[in-house]
Amino acid sequence: MLPKVLPENRVQVFKFWFNGALQDGTHHYNELYYRALTVEADKRTRLYHLACKFSEQRAGALVSVAEDQCSLWISLRSQKMAAQLLQQRVAGLPRPHI
Repeated sequence: MLPKVLPENRVQVFKFWFNGALQDGTHHYNELYYRALTVEADKRTRLYHLACKFSEQRAGALVSVAEDQCSLWISLRSQKMAAQLLQQRVAGLPRPHI
């Protein structure tokens, strides 16, 4: 299953405390997500590829896209698996905020 892609202006963001820091969160179809990674728009393809890897591992992923940037959102149910996958080096992407 491919990750859902939404325009950033359709993502309702809220703040919450997670992993010792204030994080961005959102919900989509009764699933809670946290913003794990934000990159510039020119790295959108790589970010989407990473989101597809999460989907292959059955980890919930969502991508939000704005004109100048895009974000990877990870399901809170998949937090441990997401942390393991994000620790692997992904060429061209900055280190995530976990």
